[in-house]
Amino acid sequence: MDTASKRYIDVTNEAKTKLAKLFKCTETFVYMALTYRKDSPLAKKIRYVAKRDYDGKAMRHCPECETLHNLTEDGRQLMVQNFDNGVKLEVDKGTGNVVAYNRMGEHIGNWENVSIQKLTEIQLYAESL
Repeated sequence: MDTASKRYIDVTNEAKTKLAKLFKCTETFVYMALTYRKDSPLAKKIRYVAKRDYDGKAMRHCPECETLHNLTEDGRQLMVQNFDNGVKLEVDKGTGNVVAYNRMGEHIGNWENVSIQKLTEIQLYAESL
């Protein structure tokens, strides 16, 4: 089971303390709200104020992998990502197409005209294989 939040609001420790005082709650609750582990109306207010008043940045965890930017002989620009589990993603920068290969080099997936948000989902999928 994955216990780490995929997204969070990044603020300073000082801001977390101020948010706890402002909303009359514990710093633990502020932490839970900022990491989306709580989704109550109070947690939503804390996230909103953190972004609005304390320069909070919405962040997302992405898998760590080796990323190479290659130019093929035929002029295609590729971003190649190699994950620890042996999965390899090839992203064509011109078309936005993504191809995935397993550790044996066998084709395991293909996506066309991929957005950045969809690429993040594909990366998480590749990491989980």
